[in-house]
Amino acid sequence: MPPEFEGARRLPRLARFAPISGLPQWLSRQPVYRRVVLGAALCLILALTAYAIFGGNACAVYVNDKMVAVANDEKSAKQALAELTRVKSEQAGCPVVVTEDIAYRGIRVEQEEMLDQEALIKRLDESLTFQASCTSILVDGEARVFLKHREDAEGLLAWLKELYPLEPGESPLFKEKIELVEGNTDLNNIMDLESAKKYVLLGTNKVTEYKVKEGDTLWDIARAARLDMEQIILSNPGLDPDRLSIDQVLYLSKESPLINVVSKRQVTVDEEIPYSVEVQKDDSLLFGEQRIICKGVPGKRTVTYEIVRENGLETSREVLAEELISEPKKEIVAKGSLTMLASRGGSARLSWPCSGRIISPFGMRSGRMHEGADIGAGYGSPVKAAAGGTVTFTGWQGGYGNTVEISHGSGLVTLYAHLSSINVKNGEKVDRGEKIGLVGATGRASGPHLHFEVRIGGKPQNPANYLP
Repeated sequence: MPPEFEGARRLPRLARFAPISGLPQWLSRQPVYRRVVLGAALCLILALTAYAIFGGNACAVYVNDKMVAVANDEKSAKQALAELTRVKSEQAGCPVVVTEDIAYRGIRVEQEEMLDQEALIKRLDESLTFQASCTSILVDGEARVFLKHREDAEGLLAWLKELYPLEPGESPLFKEKIELVEGNTDLNNIMDLESAKKYVLLGTNKVTEYKVKEGDTLWDIARAARLDMEQIILSNPGLDPDRLSIDQVLYLSKESPLINVVSKRQVTVDEEIPYSVEVQKDDSLLFGEQRIICKGVPGKRTVTYEIVRENGLETSREVLAEELISEPKKEIVAKGSLTMLASRGGSARLSWPCSGRIISPFGMRSGRMHEGADIGAGYGSPVKAAAGGTVTFTGWQGGYGNTVEISHGSGLVTLYAHLSSINVKNGEKVDRGEKIGLVGATGRASGPHLHFEVRIGGKPQNPANYLP
């Protein structure tokens, strides 16, 4: 057969009678309907021939127009997708859908490039996004919590409202705008109910700024903010915990609820109105001492408040109405202005520290200086401060035994020795006549009595000159 007839072996029988080169002329002489039929048959034959020579032996899987896998055939690819969808649905507990566009196209590849069923399922799992129907909780318009069922979402919100105790007359509301919306979301977003509860309670990190003040340490700041020091260091890269500077800005990050529960109530209460204090100088009193001339009396009022609580803690209290019942009465207090103690005949006096008489006066005794006055009193009799001041020493002091020292300002100190017990502490403020201990015989004492000293500028003075 001549070469020009080699390509005509697969042509219809009618076409075999004419050389290929003369085929167009031959077709042009045929009726129109025959030309259409013969032309379509010829195209089909050429297409089948091209596929047989150049066609595919496998099926390529495309996801959003990107080839992701090669299967033996389209049927195998679809079976793999069906199996993966079934497994995902079982895991989710509800039907799932694929969000991407999937296409299958023939392709010619080597046998080793084709994936078996297990590898094909794994490749599709890596390439596809599965979504399931869910109920979303929108917080201020943003979907933040995704649950399988609407009943779970409604149960979570009801649980949150019951979480914090309520006062009579309160009803819980959400601070944020809360909506429930049905829709689809990625499987990874869907939570179980218990995880959703934890997320709602501790779902966000609230970041605040803090300016370092004079005297601040990182420990002080962490304690005030109820944070760990490590948390503050992690939130402030490069921070040197031992070198804080004034006005340095620190970022404090702490967990904050995703949804906040607020409640409001009105309450009417009777309250005291604090009285003011007027202070007058009195030259007959020592500096630091005071005497009430006119005792203050608090006023009374009836107040109606609107109290707002957030997550069980009160955040604001606003006065809605107020009725005055009685005005407060001012207190007038006389405070001492005398900076040095006057001796006998002067205007300022010490009071007797205990009941009794002087049994051993100030001065030389048995060749030694007796720097105070011994006042005879029964064992356990109360010992009182001779004037108002600050306790500067309490405890055992050699031959003095149990001792109390009180500083009254301007260099004036009184000392009380041989006590059987002490009723005050270092640094404590005491008033004139306040009990500081009991008479005893501790230290070098032949019997129960009070050894009383007066010192001005560190020098012992005769107590008798300052007692009435």
